Amino acid sequence: MKQTSMILMVVTVLAKVFGLAREKALAQFFGVSPMADIFIVALSIPMLFTNLLTGALGTGFIPVYNEIEEEKGHVRAELFTSNVTNTLALFFFLLSLVAIVFARPLVKALSPGFSPQQMATALVMTRIFLLSIAVIAVGSIYRAYLQIHGRFVISVLHPIIMNIFIIFSVAVLSKKGILPMSLGVLFALVIQFAIFIPFLNKKLFHLVFSLKDHYLKKMLTSIFPILISTSVIELNFIINKALASMVTSGGIAALNYASRLQGFATGIVISSIVTVAYPQMARAIASGDKPGLNKSFSESLSLMNLLVIPATVGMMAFSSEIVALLFKGGAFTDQDAAMTGAVLFYYALSIPAIGFREMLSRIFFAKGYVKTPVINSVLIILMNTGLSLVASKYMGLAGLGLATSLSMIIGSLLLALALKKDLGEKIGDFNWVQVLKVCLATALMTLLAKLVYWKVSQVLGLRLGILVAIGLGGLAYFVLLALFRVKEVQELKEALLRRRAK
Repeated sequence: MKQTSMILMVVTVLAKVFGLAREKALAQFFGVSPMADIFIVALSIPMLFTNLLTGALGTGFIPVYNEIEEEKGHVRAELFTSNVTNTLALFFFLLSLVAIVFARPLVKALSPGFSPQQMATALVMTRIFLLSIAVIAVGSIYRAYLQIHGRFVISVLHPIIMNIFIIFSVAVLSKKGILPMSLGVLFALVIQFAIFIPFLNKKLFHLVFSLKDHYLKKMLTSIFPILISTSVIELNFIINKALASMVTSGGIAALNYASRLQGFATGIVISSIVTVAYPQMARAIASGDKPGLNKSFSESLSLMNLLVIPATVGMMAFSSEIVALLFKGGAFTDQDAAMTGAVLFYYALSIPAIGFREMLSRIFFAKGYVKTPVINSVLIILMNTGLSLVASKYMGLAGLGLATSLSMIIGSLLLALALKKDLGEKIGDFNWVQVLKVCLATALMTLLAKLVYWKVSQVLGLRLGILVAIGLGGLAYFVLLALFRVKEVQELKEALLRRRAK
């Protein structure tokens, strides 16, 4: 599992690079202008569906598919998949039509500070983007299906295709007007899932449609609570964007850039590990393999800590420098970089909590205990709303980042406590010695990186300085892990030696 997770991380890095390139294109052509706010709000609606549906539908689909395959066999599981995709395609197509009709209150809720002209432009773009929802829903099921069958790499490549076409739309089609750019983005949202087709079983495309299917009902009844639980990050971001529109002009764009950089870290490490671990944990639960469940959970959490802790500290230590490196230029000024960097500093605090909570919630979902994660999500959203209202008054945009992180940290700790209370058992073994070694290595890495940046930037400039500092700091971190004899690094070293011996 660790090897698969590492491979998936490499692929995810490539996908995230294209995601950052999309944000760079947006920053280059729009900066933190009102047009940037309009584009981000309009795109956030289909992207919200993408993130939520991919998570909720896939999370609900995987354990039910495994259950059917265990009880009824492979053929029945394939028919179930066809029924699910056909049902979702019809439902979400109708939902998209309703959303188009009621787009105005939807956009108004996301951006209450928009002027009438901004609102009119945002409505045009939003209505076009909403046509992609049905395809996104079906694509999320096919993505989960590929992960069940071990096609992890293919399942995470589709954002690359999407971002290539979005970059083209922003850089080229935007010069021809709002409508051509919006149609280009719609094409990007739809065509991204075409990469799945060659790797799917042809039997999945049969016209099977039955609302009476017991397993379909079981999956659908789990979707709403899973949706609430897995959407907490997105919902918090929506709340923050609504408040940011009233804090300062361009506040939505600044929050968006900071959130994307935070998502870069969580997407590479956390999503990659959870993507591999969840089908394995669900399969272990379906077959009653408790040792297998414990092993998958413990190994995943250990690997996550190894990478998440240094990523968090590094992002906080160089928040403004990272923003300037990636986005500065064109319409994106030094002031924009400072504003975005301050938000990123506080957003980064929540990265370990996000990873811990993602792993815990997947155990609840796989076991069918969806109530606890839902309650936990509601508490996090309520905490974030209250803290954001207070913190934004005293700290501005940075206060929104701090409120989000505090609510996520508290929520993850509460969910950990609920694991023992609701399930009545301890799952996984937490190695505190390992965590202390990682923290020590991270502290030394950060000190070295800061020193290198201070020296090198004076000679080679700020941008080369941060690149050299990050590179040498990362190298030093893994050398320190090897010296501290951290388990994962020792296993990697032994695997490389065995391969060389062959």
